Amino acid sequence: MMNIRPAAPADLPVIAAIHIASWRVAYRGLLSDDYLGQPVADDLNAKWVGMDIPDEDVLLVATDDTGVAGFIYVKGGKRPAYIDNLHVDPSRKRSGIGAALMSAAAKILIERGHESTYLTVITDNEGAVNFYRKMGGDFGPKQDELLYGEPVQTYPVHWTDLSILAS
Repeated sequence: MMNIRPAAPADLPVIAAIHIASWRVAYRGLLSDDYLGQPVADDLNAKWVGMDIPDEDVLLVATDDTGVAGFIYVKGGKRPAYIDNLHVDPSRKRSGIGAALMSAAAKILIERGHESTYLTVITDNEGAVNFYRKMGGDFGPKQDELLYGEPVQTYPVHWTDLSILAS
């Protein structure tokens, strides 16, 4: 049975490992192979391991009897709140974990007085683009960004009514 709970400091190395594995699968061909080797592991471990999570932010993990299966990180100090990361263990995709994490985070944001949220998604990440469409996201125009120094095109995706995500 899946459980969603706030992340604990002990979860951070597992969150980093899921993030690395997710990027290596989802971003193959979108980011350079060189970057997806050791540099991505170095960058994402530096981001997560030992991170201090600001009180206004939301970091949730989805767990089951096998451990942490996915996570969502929302920067709640921004208006609208910014979904910085949503990743599921690549072997567990399409099992409802991402949708459950989005819903749980939306409920917390509503409790904290937020009305909307947004994220950015790489335009060629078809799996994620399709997922966010299914989740009712409103897509903006393509934009150019740098992701850890790698040029990418992204869509901003908005949810102007968090209650839709929370249901």
